[in-house]
Amino acid sequence: MSTEPKVLKQFACFESLSDEQVNALAQISNSVCYMKDHVLFEEGEPGKILYLLIDGQVEVYYKDTETGQHRVDTVSSQEAVGCSAFVPPYIYTATEKCLTDVEVLEIEIEEFRDLIQNEPHIGLVLQEHIIKVLNERILALRHRAIG
Repeated sequence: MSTEPKVLKQFACFESLSDEQVNALAQISNSVCYMKDHVLFEEGEPGKILYLLIDGQVEVYYKDTETGQHRVDTVSSQEAVGCSAFVPPYIYTATEKCLTDVEVLEIEIEEFRDLIQNEPHIGLVLQEHIIKVLNERILALRHRAIG
């Protein structure tokens, strides 16, 4: 499992990494294509993979015990999904389904944790990116809710 380093360099969050760091990350990453309607992961499942969207759109659903699943957002290319796999308790907090055919960069979380033990800067760069993305999503959801 590995991907071309140039694929990683497409993501703004990895621009500041050295060639050696990008190569190390490429070794634990895999570019995968999924068809429309494929479910990347389900809410409540253990988070094992962080997904970075190379191309396509993914829908985000939250479960409500009384009314079922509700679509709350759409995520587009160059964004991260499955971010809850990156933080304790490492459980996906939403269901994410491909709205279109997608290409994603999959990063195995266990291997990523091992990598950042030796290369903490990689973890910091991705962490800052994920926090920024999640903050932007929260603000957008807030704007839609309050409107």
